[in-house]
Amino acid sequence: MQEHASPPNLANKNGETAPSATRSGDETAKQAPKVMRIILADDHDLIRDTLEVYLQKLDTKVDVLHAATLAQALEAAKGANDASLVLLDLRMPGMNGLAGFRAMQKELPTTPIVIFSGDTNPDLIKASLQAGAAGFIPKTMRAPAMINALRLVLSGERYVPDLAMSGDDHKSGLNVDTGGAFSQLTPREREVLGLLVKGNSNKQIARQLKIEEITVALHLRSIYRKLNVASRTQAVRLALQLGWEE
Repeated sequence: MQEHASPPNLANKNGETAPSATRSGDETAKQAPKVMRIILADDHDLIRDTLEVYLQKLDTKVDVLHAATLAQALEAAKGANDASLVLLDLRMPGMNGLAGFRAMQKELPTTPIVIFSGDTNPDLIKASLQAGAAGFIPKTMRAPAMINALRLVLSGERYVPDLAMSGDDHKSGLNVDTGGAFSQLTPREREVLGLLVKGNSNKQIARQLKIEEITVALHLRSIYRKLNVASRTQAVRLALQLGWEE
């Protein structure tokens, strides 16, 4: 009778021996959830501490790396090439405007970098986006809106605040009475808008709400009319700007 040799034990990078796998399903179940790593660079401790509380809501397990200067942020980046996101204050020590952004971009070329600033000059916002920023978050933005904007960035999209548009570039339909913007929506329309903000297609919304796709389209048409916008992109942008809360 032929004997079968047991598979060899495998050693990890630290030289520790791990037991051989016998049940792939069990091993998969025991794997720890992937950590979302975020570099948060701002020279105000209070802002960083407050933001971290909200950033923890972006995923099951979030590791926030704090930095108070550009030098600290770049140092953090060297040890976090797997970072999912960088939030960069444009006015903290060492930044020198967009030169600091470009230095971070060089350090983490594939990581989305979002500018976080109290300076909301439209020209600055446009320059930041043209330089390659994945988004521009004004410090005046409400926390729920900021989190939704960051979710948009993490999904691969770019967040452009309405402040970036001025003069002829400003699209009509985004200036609405913010106090009653959402109060006009029915409960079902709020559900549809909430799923829209999360990036769902009409088909996905229909599946989740167990309604026909044509019904979703009708709800969206009503939402656009009530919010005074012309497209799903404008509806999502408006919801983010007004602090849409799920």
